[in-house]
This record gives sequence, structure tokens and C-alpha cells, in this order.
Amino acid sequence: MKFNEFREPFYIVWNLISICMLLFLVVLFVLDSSLLLVAAPICPSKLKGTECMLCGMTRAFLKIKEGDFSLAYQFNRGSIILFSLIIVNSIIFISEKIINHKKL
Repeated sequence: MKFNEFREPFYIVWNLISICMLLFLVVLFVLDSSLLLVAAPICPSKLKGTECMLCGMTRAFLKIKEGDFSLAYQFNRGSIILFSLIIVNSIIFISEKIINHKKL
């Protein structure tokens, strides 16, 4: 199979994921932090007494929003990298859609 056969499906999936990431950023920066903490579910791993690789990510993202990167790193070591990737992807997505005027 050729790469061109998969180009359009990958582009569609990337669009959907990018829209979800943008919505996530909007919710993160618009809603109050305490409301987000109350709405965040408890990880099933925490209930078992263990931690998964995403444990603490909500609190870490809220600390990144406040500019407290050291505490965000303490909550989850991968949070700063993941948040940076979300921001970079969102910038690329917005530039692709707005600057180049491409349809979704």
C-alpha cells in the first residue's frame, strides 16, 4: 500500500484530535481550577493503591496554567512535555486552518 492512500484518513484523524486538544485548552483556561478538580474523575489505579503514567496530570496542567512548572513536574513528570506538544500541535493546526484557509 502506498502512503498516499493513508494520507487523507490520517489528516481527518489529526483534525479531530486537534479540535479536541483546542477544546481542552479552552476549557482549561476558561473554567475555574477548583471546578475542574471537582469534575476530574479518580483514576482506577489510585483506587488500587498504584499510579499510572497519567496520574496527577489534571493538577499538573492546572499548575502549568498558573505558571508553576516545578510543582507541575512534581505532580506528573511528563506533564510539561505533553502540554508543550498540545500547544505546538494547536499552533500548527490553527496556522493550517486559518492562515492557509483550509477546510476541516
